Amino acid sequence: MNRRLIAIAGFLLTPLLSPGWIRAQSGPPAAQAAGETVWHIVRPGETLEQIAARFLGSSQLWKELHRLNPTIADPNRIEPGQRVRIPAMRPAVPAATVNRLSRQVEEQPSPISWTDAKTGDVLMERDGVRTHPKSSAELRFADGARLMVTEDSLVFLRRSGTALKGVERKSIELMTGQAELDARATAPTVAAPEVEIVVGASRTTSRPDKSGGAQTRARRAEEGSAKLMVYGGDSEVEAGGATVQVPRGMGTSVAPSGPPSPPEKLLAAPANTDPAAGAERACADPLFSWQAVPEAASYTVELCRDPACAELVARQTGEPGSQWRPATPLPLGDFYWRVTARSRSGLDGYPSEASRLAITSDRTGVQAPTGSLQIGGPQVRVGDRLFTAATATVQVTAMGADGAAARWLPVIGGQEAAAFPVSWAAGEHTAGAVVLDACGHRMPLAPVAFVADTAPPAIRWQVGDQRSLSDRLAPDTEKERRRLRGRRGSGQPATDAWQTLAGVWQLPVPWVKERRGVYAQFPVEIKSDRPQAFLTAPDTTVSADGKDGLLDQHILWVAADDAGAGVDRLVLRSRTEADRVVLEVEAVDMVGNSSRKEIVLRRR
Repeated sequence: MNRRLIAIAGFLLTPLLSPGWIRAQSGPPAAQAAGETVWHIVRPGETLEQIAARFLGSSQLWKELHRLNPTIADPNRIEPGQRVRIPAMRPAVPAATVNRLSRQVEEQPSPISWTDAKTGDVLMERDGVRTHPKSSAELRFADGARLMVTEDSLVFLRRSGTALKGVERKSIELMTGQAELDARATAPTVAAPEVEIVVGASRTTSRPDKSGGAQTRARRAEEGSAKLMVYGGDSEVEAGGATVQVPRGMGTSVAPSGPPSPPEKLLAAPANTDPAAGAERACADPLFSWQAVPEAASYTVELCRDPACAELVARQTGEPGSQWRPATPLPLGDFYWRVTARSRSGLDGYPSEASRLAITSDRTGVQAPTGSLQIGGPQVRVGDRLFTAATATVQVTAMGADGAAARWLPVIGGQEAAAFPVSWAAGEHTAGAVVLDACGHRMPLAPVAFVADTAPPAIRWQVGDQRSLSDRLAPDTEKERRRLRGRRGSGQPATDAWQTLAGVWQLPVPWVKERRGVYAQFPVEIKSDRPQAFLTAPDTTVSADGKDGLLDQHILWVAADDAGAGVDRLVLRSRTEADRVVLEVEAVDMVGNSSRKEIVLRRR
C-alpha cells in the first residue's frame, strides 16, 4: 500500500481545501461547547491521577475523572488501551481530537499498537493516525485549528521546541504523499505562526500575509521531487544552496538534489458543470464533468460527505479528461464533489467549489436515453434543402431506459435553449435536442437543418401578342426540369402543367356578347411549380400596378414564381362591379405563404 508519512511538530494546523473553505475559516476558532467531553486512551503505567494532572491541571481532580467514568470499578487499576472520558479543555501538553472519520482509519496511541480510530479520541505527542484507501480523518487541535488527513496517509504528532524570530514555529516533515495546511493567528493580538515544511532536502517557510493566514500544500512526487503550492501568504523555499521566494498563487518544484525552480502561476479552479449544485441522480454511478482548464495535464476528483472533504468517499487522481464516472457504486445519500487541475510540471491548481449531489437510487449501468426529432408543419424538400413555414414546430420524443418519458432541452444553432421559438425568422436554422434522464445522461439528437420561408410568391402579368409572349416567356425547358426536379410529389416535370399558348381562355366580360374560343370557368386553379395562364377579351383594357394594356388582338399573361419553397398553385377568381370586372389572382407557395393581386378589366 502506498502510505503517506507526515511527521508534524506543533499544532496550529488546518487543511487547505478550497478558497471558499479558507474564507469561511478565516476567523478565530470557535470556543469549546460547555460540558463537551472527549476520550483519552490509557498508556502503560498511567493512573487517573496522572491523567488528571495532564488534562485538568491537578492530580487532585482524579475524582472528577472517576465521576465521568462510572464503569471504572477500581480507580487505582486502569488498563492500557482503555478509553477514559475527560473534559474537552485545553491540556497542558499538545493534543488533537479525532473529529471526523470516514471508512477505515487507524490510530496509534504510542506505545500501544495500531487500533481502529474512534471519533472523540485524543491524540498526543508521538501518536499517529493512518488512513486506508478511500478513507479520511479530520483532527481538531486544542486551539481550535484543524488538520485533514486524506486517503493512504500516515501522520505523527511531534512537539516543536524551537523559535523563529520570536514567533512560534511549526514544523512539518513530509516523507511521502501530500499535506494540506492552513496556519493563522488564534486571536487578533496574537501573531500568526510561521510554518516550516521539510520535504527531502528542501525546506519551506510559509508566512502569513496581510490577509492573516498562510495556506500551503506540499507533495512529494513519486520520483522524489518536492511540489509546493502557495494559496495564501508568502513562502520561502531553500534547497541546493539556493533560496526562492514564492508568493500567493504561485508554486515551485524542487528536484531531489537541486535548487527550486522559478515560481509559476497556479492553475485556476475548474468549474463544475454536471451534476449541477443541488442536483439529484437516480443511479449509483453518475457521470461527473467539468470545464477543462487550459494547460492542465490531469485532474483530481474528490467525492466527500462534507463540503470540506473531511469525510472522503472516493478520490481519482491523474484523470486526463474532463469527465469521470466512479468505478465503485456510491451509497445513497448526500455528497459534495470538487475537482483540482494539475499542470504539466506537476503543481496543483486551486480546487473548485464543492457542489452538493444527492444519490437517490442504487442502480448502476443505466442505459442512456433515446429519442427522435422531426419538424412539424408545412414543409417541402427541394433538392437537399428543407423549406418550412415560419410557424414550423420541432417535435421531440424522448424515452429513458425504463421506458418512461425523459426530459429534453432544445438546441438551436448548436446552443442549448429554454424553448423553441413560436415563429422562426426567415433564413437557415438548425434545430436539435439533448435528452436527459434521472441518472444525468445527456444524449444529443441529430439536428435538422431547414430554411424558414416567409416570402410569398411573386405575381407577374403582361399584355402582348402570342409570338412576342412565346419568344419572351417560354422557359429553358431542360434548365427548368433540373431546377424543379423532385419538388412535386407527382414526379411530373413542372412544364407539363403549364398552360400553353394554344390554351388561351376568353374572359367572361359583360360587354362581349359573342362567344369566341373557350371561356374561363372561374374560379380557375392551376397547380404547378411555375403556373401561368393566358387570357383574352375583345374591346377590353387591363390595368394594375399603375400600368395599362389593351386586349383585342393581344393576350393577358398571368404567372407566379417563388425562389424559396416553390409555388403550389395559382388561383384566378372574378367579380363584376358596375362598369368593370376585377380579376382576382392569388398565388400560394408550398409552405402556405400567399400573395394576392387585382387586375381591373374595363370596356375600351
